[in-house]
Amino acid sequence: MRYLMNAAAAALGDMPAAAPPWPALRDELKIHPAGRNRDGSPAWHLSDPVRNQFFRIGWLEFEILQHWALCDPVRIAEAVAASTTLAPEADDVVDFARFLQQQQLTRAAMPKRQGSAMHWLLQNYLFIRIPLIRPERFLRRALPYVQWMFGARFLVATLVAAVLGLLLAARQWDVVQANLRGAMSWEGFVAFAGALVFSKCWHEFGHAFMATRFGVRVGHMGVALLVMWPMAYTDTGESWKLEGSRRRLAIASAGVMAELVLAAWCTLLWSFAPEGNFKNALFFLGTTAWVLTIAVNASPFMRFDGYFILADALDYPGLHERAGRWAKRWVRRTLLGIEDPRPDAVSPRFAGFLTGFAFLTWLYRLTLFVGIAVVVYHAFFKALGLILFLVEIVTFVVKPMLYELRTWWARRAEIRRSVLNRWLLLLGILAIVFLVPWSSSITADGIVEAGLEQPVFTPYAACLERVGVREGEHVKAGQVLFELSAPTPKDDSAKAGALREAYESAARGAVALDRDGVAKQVVADRMADQYDVQLRASAAELHRLRLVAAGDGTVRDLDTTLQAGNWVSPGSRMATVVGGTRWRAEVLVSESDRARLVPGTEATVYRHGRWNPLRGRVVAVDNGAMEHLPSLMLAKNHGGPIPLNPTAPAKDLKPASVWYRVRVEGDGLPGPVAAEDLATVHMEGRRESIGRRWIDSALLILLQQTGLGKEG
Repeated sequence: MRYLMNAAAAALGDMPAAAPPWPALRDELKIHPAGRNRDGSPAWHLSDPVRNQFFRIGWLEFEILQHWALCDPVRIAEAVAASTTLAPEADDVVDFARFLQQQQLTRAAMPKRQGSAMHWLLQNYLFIRIPLIRPERFLRRALPYVQWMFGARFLVATLVAAVLGLLLAARQWDVVQANLRGAMSWEGFVAFAGALVFSKCWHEFGHAFMATRFGVRVGHMGVALLVMWPMAYTDTGESWKLEGSRRRLAIASAGVMAELVLAAWCTLLWSFAPEGNFKNALFFLGTTAWVLTIAVNASPFMRFDGYFILADALDYPGLHERAGRWAKRWVRRTLLGIEDPRPDAVSPRFAGFLTGFAFLTWLYRLTLFVGIAVVVYHAFFKALGLILFLVEIVTFVVKPMLYELRTWWARRAEIRRSVLNRWLLLLGILAIVFLVPWSSSITADGIVEAGLEQPVFTPYAACLERVGVREGEHVKAGQVLFELSAPTPKDDSAKAGALREAYESAARGAVALDRDGVAKQVVADRMADQYDVQLRASAAELHRLRLVAAGDGTVRDLDTTLQAGNWVSPGSRMATVVGGTRWRAEVLVSESDRARLVPGTEATVYRHGRWNPLRGRVVAVDNGAMEHLPSLMLAKNHGGPIPLNPTAPAKDLKPASVWYRVRVEGDGLPGPVAAEDLATVHMEGRRESIGRRWIDSALLILLQQTGLGKEG
């Protein structure tokens, strides 16, 4: 092996100038052993010290580099085949040379296309690194003072502290919940931010000290802006120089381990610390380290610690890219019948793991990028936020899909005809399902109530003389329900009658008076007429104290506390008369369904808990959206189907989505109905395809969010 290393170094450093067009390697490139691959073959790291990058190569690439001075792909392939058991072809040498040029490892490297500043900003504003310090000297001086933290005794003590701390915290869970609620205040936010900064710095020093312990140079430490949110980072890129993957695994997991150590001891000390700022600091340090370490750093689906830990544990560098190649191979073979060569020499079981891991990574990143796009959307005003939202989706979701579709199109000749016909048939079926207007049915939720619902109130404060009905009793139209009396209307009626009689008598006697008798008679007649009108009004008021049924129905919700002699206030409902065979329903429909409805459409109402449906017709469709739900029963937090707007008070019954009211009426109630019943209503509307509905919904949201749909 040492002979091979010396030969490779000579090939890289003392190589004669290559004749054009064969590319010459850069002089500063280095080769380091990298142990063995999963299949047992040897591996090396080809490093670029200028850019602090490395590339893992295999036996074939190493042998090609040894014979690079031959400057001809055919001669290089023949020399490798003659000196080893490998059997490369000239195309293999050309492909590797092209790879070296693309990675800027040759003197005449392929020039990279220079993009605009705006393009760079759109590609990089989500994650920007800002190096701040070079801590190498400090780390080497401080390492002896923290060496004890890497020992087995300290790790065992930390494990015991973690178990005891969690048990003690669980026994006072109510205190933990109270502290978490206190974190929602401004003071709690400031404390959380401080704990986050400290724990992340502690995390990065864990990486730095572990790398220094294994002799790896820490180039710099600084701040990385993740969606403009500052996070500390440590450059441990030179850990690839370590031949064993176990040491690289230790460096990758050191940050997570450091935060878990911090969380364990802070959680234990929090249980014993006296009340005050120190205890609050311990709480925030413990919770921040526990939660963020598990939620962020331990995830293997992004290039955080979890990814490098998994890659080093599997000893499989470039895990995301190589797993992605396995997943693309599976997709192309399954969907198109294209047989790609195996990307790596791994077992079928490990290949299945890589394929599944790639799909999980894609799903995770899709969810993450959509979430980031939503954050970007809400961080700016709506028009700019929507533009950045689209940029994020196009850059990180649409463009990779388009690249793959472009590959499919370029390799369309390799697609098996049977597979192509199967997918064309499936696409045709989907097009028919989504584009043909099949169904005209509209299903919506609402409430149904009887056509007659008469709440019984007294017009003003009065004394109850008699209760003429019982709960559940069937009454006829005009039947007396309650009789009441009020002293004030009786007194006004008697006074008006007496004054009327007095003025009528005065009018009769005025004719026999002096010359003004006729005029006085006219005045007396007018006053008598006025008090006669007042008498009739008083009689009408007295008639209102006899409360009667407006129609045939059943007495519901009778106030059982009412007895003769009780005084009743005007705001108290005494009973409700519900009846008749007619019924009505208030139904809530969406914007798209409202546009399909017309008055006169047939409707079928299924009351919850009832077997027999009601048949009716749509009589009215509102043009404006509802501000409040028509009934408490429809609210989701009261058992209904409609969620309320979380930003509005619950008592306002403001729905979270846009709903329109539809009035449905019919005849033929099979029996008594409650004051209100939840119901599911089926109506017929104009036919519309599923695709048209989705397009209209997307355009509506676009117009609403950009403000383009508002009138000037």
